[in-house]
Amino acid sequence: MVTEIELKYSLLENNELAPVKQIKATICQLLAEHNLVFVQQDMQLSNHYFDTPSLTLRQQKIALRTRGTKCQGKEQRFEQTIKTSGSVIAGLHQRPEYNVDIEDGKPILALFPATLWRPDSDIKQLQQEVMELFSTHFTRYTWLVTLEHAIVEIALDCGEIACQGHANKPRIYEIELELVSGDTQALFVLTKLLFSQLALRPGQLTKAARGYALYHESISAGPNLENNAVMDDTIVEPIALTMIDFSQDSSLDSAFNQGIEYALTQLQLGVDSYVDAPSLTKLGKISELLALLRQGFWLFNELFTEQKSADEKLPGEHLSLAPQALRSELSYFIRTIHWVDNARYIQALTNKQSSSQKAASVNQELITKLQLAQQRYPDEAQVLALLHSERFNNLQLDLLSLLLESKAAKMVKTQQSVSLFEFAAKHLSNSTKLLTDELAKLQKPQQLSSTELYLTAHSLLIRSLLTTSWFSCLFAEPQSNMVKRFSMPWLDIKQGISELQSLQLLQQQLVQLPKPEIKLLAWLTNKSENLITALDQSRAKALTMQPYWP
Repeated sequence: MVTEIELKYSLLENNELAPVKQIKATICQLLAEHNLVFVQQDMQLSNHYFDTPSLTLRQQKIALRTRGTKCQGKEQRFEQTIKTSGSVIAGLHQRPEYNVDIEDGKPILALFPATLWRPDSDIKQLQQEVMELFSTHFTRYTWLVTLEHAIVEIALDCGEIACQGHANKPRIYEIELELVSGDTQALFVLTKLLFSQLALRPGQLTKAARGYALYHESISAGPNLENNAVMDDTIVEPIALTMIDFSQDSSLDSAFNQGIEYALTQLQLGVDSYVDAPSLTKLGKISELLALLRQGFWLFNELFTEQKSADEKLPGEHLSLAPQALRSELSYFIRTIHWVDNARYIQALTNKQSSSQKAASVNQELITKLQLAQQRYPDEAQVLALLHSERFNNLQLDLLSLLLESKAAKMVKTQQSVSLFEFAAKHLSNSTKLLTDELAKLQKPQQLSSTELYLTAHSLLIRSLLTTSWFSCLFAEPQSNMVKRFSMPWLDIKQGISELQSLQLLQQQLVQLPKPEIKLLAWLTNKSENLITALDQSRAKALTMQPYWP
């Protein structure tokens, strides 16, 4: 039994898909430029995955595979593999596996050690029941790279996943870096080299996981409703908070790790979802998850010591960015895609079914102006390039590195005498007080208008809700009605402010028209007044809510 440790990355697929020959040449050139010794090899792999009709092995978190490998000038050889449950953190996969050579592509379960199975398993019965569910067929181009402290295999896989009788055959187009021997940090060194020349994104799903999804798709009687495209035709959609669920006995540093790992995983799944079917809604979710990650660094900022210098770095150790630098990088990407909110507003306002056009006759000139404004934002190809960029990949790899460095060893241990519950309650109380103090200004005459005051409170509201996302599960079950009741008026205010922002955007376009749009301006004024009234009601309710934390 060995433990497989590898980083998985998907290559960007678009109309300008780089040919395999070009990618191979790029990798060879990168390794040569950095004076790295490597051995290159090509092989054909045919993998078949087995389980019972009731997915007995899957339920036991066991993956059973046979593999046929054909290298140039050599006979095909076969092996069977069992992989057990492992861990996936930001594209780093660690899974125990057991391999046995066999004569052909048919599995023989009795050849595996009995310790791999549950005590009550009937191996003979399993052998009779197992059948092929799906297969993967691809060409693997490998580079066995020797570094000072490790040996790493880089693999470029190009092929497809298939289920018998099913027309859909998802493409395999990915790169894996597997640690053969030595220090895990060698994976980071080589990965950063690849980032500099290849458009990549971390892979959360293994080929097997994608294969099981395809198998379920093949036996499904109806369409997969979860994969239906989301229509971005509303200005504001219902808002729900993402909740991070900590273990009740977590320390401060383990809570930080759990939160960052969760948010980073969700971010990468969100990028995958956007790549599969780009939409402004999905891009907005990516922005929210970046903000959730940054909030973690703000909340736990006092726990970090200074980053070790390059002179203090151990041989072969990857030097990740300091927490402050990581927070700065997160802010950069949040600013870079901040335009997504305005783009969604414009998209909704120019949609023929939008409420603004139903309520008032928006003339063609205004629609044209809004559409021109939309065209000034990055298109899908530019967003995909950003999500596969070297800088975005380096950010995620540095976040992963931070998680792997002795479970945040840079934190000050002497400050861990404060319990996580006390720490969380303090931050929940502070963020709520700052927000309520700001909203309380609306009860007194001010130089600023109500609209301006609500918009000013927006950033405090976002921080307060993000703090709730981080800590609420310590004091109540996930999706608890108690948390929902407390958060609902705040979420109503957030939604109302989003509508205010969209109305302001419309107003900015109206004032640029050569002729005043009296009818639309009247609708805009009435809409804004009604919205402020609704916001005032939500604010009054929010200010009376009793905290659910001590």
